[in-house]
Amino acid sequence: MASIYKRGRTWWVHYYVNGKSVDRSLRTTSERVALTEKKKLEALSVTHQLPEPSTTPIASVVQGFCDYLLATRTYKSAKNDMSYLRAFFGVCCPALTLGSCVPHKFRIPGRELPTVEDKLKNRHVPVRNLEQIGSEMISQFLLDRVAKDGVGPKTVNRQREVLRGLFSFAIEHMGYVCPDRRYRNPIEGVRRFREPPPVITWLTADDITKKLAVLRGTPTTHAMVAVYVFAGLRREEAMWLTPSDLNLDDRLIRVRAKTIQGETWQPKTRRNRVVPIGQALLEILRRYEAPSKRAWYFLSPEGARWHPDNFSTALRDINKQHRLTWSCLDFRHTFGSHLAQRGMSLFKIAELMGNSPEI
Repeated sequence: MASIYKRGRTWWVHYYVNGKSVDRSLRTTSERVALTEKKKLEALSVTHQLPEPSTTPIASVVQGFCDYLLATRTYKSAKNDMSYLRAFFGVCCPALTLGSCVPHKFRIPGRELPTVEDKLKNRHVPVRNLEQIGSEMISQFLLDRVAKDGVGPKTVNRQREVLRGLFSFAIEHMGYVCPDRRYRNPIEGVRRFREPPPVITWLTADDITKKLAVLRGTPTTHAMVAVYVFAGLRREEAMWLTPSDLNLDDRLIRVRAKTIQGETWQPKTRRNRVVPIGQALLEILRRYEAPSKRAWYFLSPEGARWHPDNFSTALRDINKQHRLTWSCLDFRHTFGSHLAQRGMSLFKIAELMGNSPEI
């Protein structure tokens, strides 16, 4: 038999499942609604359909989910999702430990390194078990991120999706049972934020000529931007190109997974692809004098592989000098937009760019 009682103005229900005592909020201030819910529980108890409550420690489930992300995603993708978990839970397991703000090349062995500041230190959810997290708690956290931190709808929706994945992982691998009978996954009770339509910018033929003209004084940047514009590669894909990835005789660029100097990299979608080299790009790459005996096709001024942020900073400085605003994403959009204007099917464009046709 079940019984109902009040905590403050809210009605709760108490019942037993396989000898285990369960207390659950009915999320209502109406005694009539509470009595109806009590009868439903008693009916499920008679037919042995009441799920047994679970206890899922936060530390173990978050650590397990992080290990799962690292095993199934690219490193960068996994780290991005783990940052959303850190924002919500804080440093609750070893996988979410904050790193150092000191670059590797400036670290001194044996010296303690300062860690990155936790900007949400006093705002993480104060729970020990996953069952303590309800839809209302998640919704309030996301609203606070929007109201207090100015986070955009796309970011909070991504936070919501990462938490959905965490709960799904807990259901499948750790026997998690949502205490709220309305949902199997508590994220079902958290609404998505409306996102504004994306603004897609790309370069016209005249814009391409203008952009490449201002880059002639920096041969490496000039050749890299040409690859972005005429081959549609992502920013990091060009930086991870090796001499064996480009075949100018067959006019092909191979975007593929690789391990170079102990570093492993994979394309964003974990799929290798081949992109043809058009005549305009071929002429630029043949003029580009790539360094001999190099691990990377495009080298930074330090003679190493370009870091994505450093390349974007260098490109931004050049843009500022010439009052331009185009970024690597604009160059990639240019490739797809020009192919679409020529009547190429979206499926073929998606294959060349390494995207799904929907995107």
